Amino acid sequence: MRRVVRVGVADSGINPAHRHVGMVANGVGINFVDGELLIDDDWYDQIGHGTAAAATICGHAPKAELYAIRIFRRRLETPVETLLYAIDWAISNKLDILNLSLGCTDNSCRGDFVTACGRALTAGLSIVSAYEAFGKASFPGSLPGVIAVTSDSHLAQGEINVVEGVVKASPWARQLGNLPKEKNFHGLSFAVANVSGIVAELLQKTDSTDGVLSCLKSSVRCITNDLK
Repeated sequence: MRRVVRVGVADSGINPAHRHVGMVANGVGINFVDGELLIDDDWYDQIGHGTAAAATICGHAPKAELYAIRIFRRRLETPVETLLYAIDWAISNKLDILNLSLGCTDNSCRGDFVTACGRALTAGLSIVSAYEAFGKASFPGSLPGVIAVTSDSHLAQGEINVVEGVVKASPWARQLGNLPKEKNFHGLSFAVANVSGIVAELLQKTDSTDGVLSCLKSSVRCITNDLK
């Protein structure tokens, strides 16, 4: 019997009523106000980005249990401290995967992410994140032990291509009805979400993080189920 894979979506929240979203567990909203992290129950998505990421993950792994970790509100920006808090929250709540569709390009934050990712590895949490942004290395995505992602528009959503340890994936979010592809969410954020979904599906099959990472690192191309 397949076990339930627990996936944290650190983003703008999740709309649990969306028809492409699977099981949403008790969520957490993270708000950074006046230098203080405030945890609340308000994790409902106000801009759609996190819901699209969650739907994309569910397209690959419909039985995954989603955890809404809201780190954005009206803009896709958040302090480094909040990202670090999201990682530690995922560790404390024993999640299997953390979808982190963003990163920090300021090299001064590298040390903090090295420490946080070390804790994640020890706890068995797989972090999936962007390898680079604006031509610069992105943290934590470029760090050892993190599943690093870049986008490749030539790949279908059920495909990944692993090159020198970096996973290339489609930049398109899961198709929404008859909405033209060009009007749907797309970009590196959704390449990360596609990989998180593929990792979740592989983890359900292998029941081993080591097996998933081995598959991703050794495959020239790994094809999973098509999104529907």
